[in-house]
Amino acid sequence: MHKLTVQAAAQPQSVPLWQLLQAASAAVQAVSAGRALEPALQQIAAPVRPGAQALAYHALRELGRARALCQLLVQRKPSPAVLALLHTTLSMLWAPHGAPYEPHTLVNQAVEAARRCAATKHSASFINACLRRFLREQDTLLAACAADPQAVY
Repeated sequence: MHKLTVQAAAQPQSVPLWQLLQAASAAVQAVSAGRALEPALQQIAAPVRPGAQALAYHALRELGRARALCQLLVQRKPSPAVLALLHTTLSMLWAPHGAPYEPHTLVNQAVEAARRCAATKHSASFINACLRRFLREQDTLLAACAADPQAVY
């Protein structure tokens, strides 16, 4: 009698969160520069696109609040790439119904995303400091931006 062997279907490789954050923040940066979201998403590699698209949609829904928070956290306006990564990550850290990722994991992966991109690697420590400050002062910062129409609407 022959032994029947069944091979498991190949499991798709999971994409690291830092890679999703890079791609989503690139899409957010494109929208902030006045371009449409869909063409920006089409430029993302196929394996990364679904996750990056979900993060980009979330970030754009919360973009007003993320911008208001950035104005409180940052004294001098950083480069568009750094600002987009901050906006994307802040939108994930603040969520009224629970953040999609653990806060410290998200901060760590945002810093990793910054380190692995030429446009943001010089600002990895700055991004880390801003995000950690947000975690420490979250209640105060959210209360301060609650009256800002940009954050509310």
